[in-house]
Amino acid sequence: MLNLSGTSFETDDYEQAIETFYERGWSDGLPIVLPTRKLVESLIAASGRDRDESLGEMPPKNDNITVEKLAVNAVMGGCTPELFPIVIAAVQAMQAPEHNLNGVIQTTHMCTTLTIVNGPIAKRLNFNSRDGVFGNGFRANAAVGRALRLAMWNLGGAVPGKTDMCTLSNPAEYAFCIAEEEEDNPWEPLHVERGCPAGSDAVTVFACEGPHSADCHGSPGEMLYVLADTMAALGNNNIHTGGQSLVVINPRQAEEFAKAGWTKTDIREHLWDNARRTLAEIKLTGSFRSNMRASLIQQGRQPLRFNVDSPTARIPLTTTPEDIHIVVAGGRTYFAAVCPGWGSYGGYAVTRQIGT
Repeated sequence: MLNLSGTSFETDDYEQAIETFYERGWSDGLPIVLPTRKLVESLIAASGRDRDESLGEMPPKNDNITVEKLAVNAVMGGCTPELFPIVIAAVQAMQAPEHNLNGVIQTTHMCTTLTIVNGPIAKRLNFNSRDGVFGNGFRANAAVGRALRLAMWNLGGAVPGKTDMCTLSNPAEYAFCIAEEEEDNPWEPLHVERGCPAGSDAVTVFACEGPHSADCHGSPGEMLYVLADTMAALGNNNIHTGGQSLVVINPRQAEEFAKAGWTKTDIREHLWDNARRTLAEIKLTGSFRSNMRASLIQQGRQPLRFNVDSPTARIPLTTTPEDIHIVVAGGRTYFAAVCPGWGSYGGYAVTRQIGT
């Protein structure tokens, strides 16, 4: 079987092979699929790429991400050959400077990179986009999410307390991947909004916290009131440092919005106008936050118009409405979710077509 350097070792003892991966620090703590030569080769063949092709470097250790090394981690995470092109596209999207993967991995904040799958490939490969979308039970979601985390672990050296400095972390550091619901959805999907052709397959990566439940009943105005209040919690990094945020609306709620004539743009603009806190409230969080805001403005990370003196001024949590991403997913009930971003430090959404 192959190890993480791309070389191989032989053993007739399955149990000992598993223990070897633990002993050498090649597992994130969960059991792995042994990356046998046969399995790794099947993923490389499915990618249509040369095994030595570089897909970039994985911070913070900055190991070269070759197709073969990524295939090893994808096998370990449970990926089939059909899933591997999605893993490749997500890794390539993570390399974008605006995502700042090095910072995402090493921050003390509990954000981690979420992968959102769009296009016909999601249904064909049985990704979950509906009930329990952030949870367990679907191989595609789990395997792609875990493959990416294992690559960060093994190629990036993202080890808690050493390079991964997240204070509390969250279970998404094992796997964090969903698909958007596109059939039971009145609007164009996320990747089309972000410039991909209709009917294409794509992934979007975005560094955020795990989902914060928002119990949204009633009319569009009533649902938006709850969403705006959930987004504007004072413990949310976006309130203090801007950046981007993600809102996940379930298909029944999306249907209600659409029936009332609301578009995604309308929802974004409403949330941007209303998911705010006053300067007086923000100052109650202490001088550290005030100094941070002043520093960010000085660095050009926040527009000067946010640097107001009036204590009643209401400060938006993102620079523009477009920095609020809206995805339709989940079961048809009354729960939505807010996934706050890291802030203006990075982790921004990047979309890439699969197979390009």
